[in-house]
Amino acid sequence: MTILANNLLLNGLRNEFTDTYQAIKNRQADSRLGLVMDLGVGATNRYHTFSYLNAAPHPEEWKMGDSIPTDAMDAVQFTVEVWNWAKKVPWRKWDRKDDQTQSLFDMARMAGEGHALIPERLFFGLLKNDATDLLPAIPSAPDGNAFFTTNTRFERSGGNQISKAGVTTTQMIQSDYYEALEAFMAFKDGKGQPLLSPETIGAGTIIIHAAASTEAFEIAFRQLRQGIGLSTTGARTSSATITAATAESNIVIDASRNVQLWGTPRLTTADEWYIFLANPPKKPTFLLTREDVIELSAMEGDNNSDQVRDTGEESIQFESRSGAGICVPFGAIKVA
Repeated sequence: MTILANNLLLNGLRNEFTDTYQAIKNRQADSRLGLVMDLGVGATNRYHTFSYLNAAPHPEEWKMGDSIPTDAMDAVQFTVEVWNWAKKVPWRKWDRKDDQTQSLFDMARMAGEGHALIPERLFFGLLKNDATDLLPAIPSAPDGNAFFTTNTRFERSGGNQISKAGVTTTQMIQSDYYEALEAFMAFKDGKGQPLLSPETIGAGTIIIHAAASTEAFEIAFRQLRQGIGLSTTGARTSSATITAATAESNIVIDASRNVQLWGTPRLTTADEWYIFLANPPKKPTFLLTREDVIELSAMEGDNNSDQVRDTGEESIQFESRSGAGICVPFGAIKVA
């Protein structure tokens, strides 16, 4: 096995571009991940089972002569698995020695840097309900449903998902945004009372959207003045046939709504997006960390490496162990 073919073995190769991929910093998790995922949950085993009590009951009238009203407490239990992540990079010892750029080992070690992206990849796997990138299986939320569901959740018909108007106009995006805020306000605690305080909802939101929709979202939430007109029917519009062009201020900015935009190529459906509360009582996802990344190598001169002595095949490998789960998702809504 020769992984280098002849591309790095020719005498006289120049090295101006040997850092082509070393110079690309694409193996660092997005700094905003901690806003939507709890990164501080440790693990001591392959599986961990969590539980919590549902909301306590609220008081009601105690009629004279009647027994005091009672309401039993109930609890929820859910399990999250820890997975093993690894990558091994092999080469022949002669390839390393004859590599004219002397960059093989440094580049191979970038496989270890890739472990820094695992939390972000796990999060987006949960977000998209997608087990094709990294997660072998997508866990359910504690109530047994998916992360986002149109089933009744938090006493709201439609759960924590709303039907999209689209992203082709500013009004569509802003309309969906306010529908999501109203959905947060409609959540109840299982005992018929509002679940989230106005202060929690008013503290701001984080919108995660496809990179392909960046312009549309920045117009909707960043542009001070919106181009508005009247259609032939007299309705306000930012598209269709405009008969009387006007300018209107941005309602989101005028209302002093705090909106953080996170455009990402990890989302590929332009008109599906997600809105997270910036300061929820509990973040809706969490990382379960069992072991941080470790580096293991088999090189010529390692006395314990029979593989190198017998075959001349050297290698470097990186391993880590972690999982990801969904907590109570009252801080997240999908627009789809």
